[in-house]
Amino acid sequence: MKTMDLAMYIGGEWHHGGGPRLDVVNPATAEPLATIPDGTAADLDSAVASARRGLAVWRETHPRVRTQVLFRIAETIKARAEEFAHLDGLNLGESMGTGMWTMHDVVARRFEYYAGMADKIRGDSFVTPGRFLSYTLREPIGVTGHIVPWNGPLWIGSRTIAPALAAGNSVVVKPSSEAPITMLKFAELCVDAGLPPGVFNVVTGRGSGIGDLFATHPGFDAIYFTGSTVVGRRIMEMAARNNVKTVMELGGKSPNIVFADADMEAALDGAILAIFANSGQICVAGSRLLVQESIHDEFVARLVEKAKAITIGGPEDNAMMNPVISAAQKARILDYIEQGKKVARLVTGGGTPADPKLQKGFFVAPTIFDRVPNDSVIAQEEIFGPVLSVSSFRDFDDAIAKANDTRYGLASAVWTENAKTAHLAAQAIQAAQVFINHYYTAAFEVSRSPYKASGSGMSEGPDAIYEFLNQKSVSVKIGESTWG
Repeated sequence: MKTMDLAMYIGGEWHHGGGPRLDVVNPATAEPLATIPDGTAADLDSAVASARRGLAVWRETHPRVRTQVLFRIAETIKARAEEFAHLDGLNLGESMGTGMWTMHDVVARRFEYYAGMADKIRGDSFVTPGRFLSYTLREPIGVTGHIVPWNGPLWIGSRTIAPALAAGNSVVVKPSSEAPITMLKFAELCVDAGLPPGVFNVVTGRGSGIGDLFATHPGFDAIYFTGSTVVGRRIMEMAARNNVKTVMELGGKSPNIVFADADMEAALDGAILAIFANSGQICVAGSRLLVQESIHDEFVARLVEKAKAITIGGPEDNAMMNPVISAAQKARILDYIEQGKKVARLVTGGGTPADPKLQKGFFVAPTIFDRVPNDSVIAQEEIFGPVLSVSSFRDFDDAIAKANDTRYGLASAVWTENAKTAHLAAQAIQAAQVFINHYYTAAFEVSRSPYKASGSGMSEGPDAIYEFLNQKSVSVKIGESTWG
């Protein structure tokens, strides 16, 4: 495939920038896939100024028109789903055998969902002391900045972009420099759908370059970030200098609890999916598996068999697992694996696949550690790779104590045939999501907010749109005051 020469999208036009260019590689082969501009401060200034001009138009656009534009975006995504899936496949190393190929349907449905909310934003009225009429108005926040990670650029990016546009805001997106392609292609949809120039902008570049400038830019009214807790904290600190609102979905170290009465086959398949889907590069991955003592040995033995049967390959293969995103990420994961070997029992994996065809890419074998101490590094830190930490528990109280013994609170799962156990666990676990007898199939129509170090603010569902609106209180004197 010919290397793509991509440009930033600013003010309805394509900009190649005047600085150096960055390579985007196929992680399955380490070969160049595209080049992008390494954006500068001037590029970001231009994008923010463009968004401010676009905001003046878009916020005054009738909500029914915004609804129509978002529906057109959704229809175009559906029509071009295969194209987007193919591009993500190359950029992320994903093959047709993985679920990532179906995610653009979710993106389209998200835009449909928030398109339906654009003309349903309302305020409230109140009875207040004295002769006053009091009511609230909800208005667009303004120019919103969106920093999007590489592990599903449009899938994750749409979680904030769709409600931001529906609420009448303008948008500036900074995709990861490792996976920017589908976000730039999405900009084409915005033009065709009738989004006014400047309402949607994309700047590219290194996180340590334009990413830091992004977090400190005084022109943003809010910043939305999905990524690691370490980077999220740095962005919050930078944004605080300008008193800019931040909404974050950060790291996770999610507990996946299997009770003795669970459907073992279903729980085994769920445990494999929870950690090895997208090569473990999912923030809600079930990276900590807690198994009740009475079934622990059998469960782990069967889990290892399933892990060894996982096929590994690149975009051209119908494989179950693919490479991790970069050489740096691969090295980071392998370092965690070496630390794990010092404290736990390695039962499968533990390095790179032996297949000669996979040596050029950034592949890591499905890895499982057993008897992992809960205070160890591999049990407490987000590895973001295909590495599972397994430990056992005695009873319900022990399971909950171990599940909550983490600084994260993004997701969790419970496997049991006892309804009482399931619902009590759902109440006791400190996490934004609790999957019961399944993993990952959470409806985006349901709102949630992260616990602890996993972030802040509302995500998905009907409540998320309020993260993109300011609420104003209006008080009107309608007669002679009887107080004050």
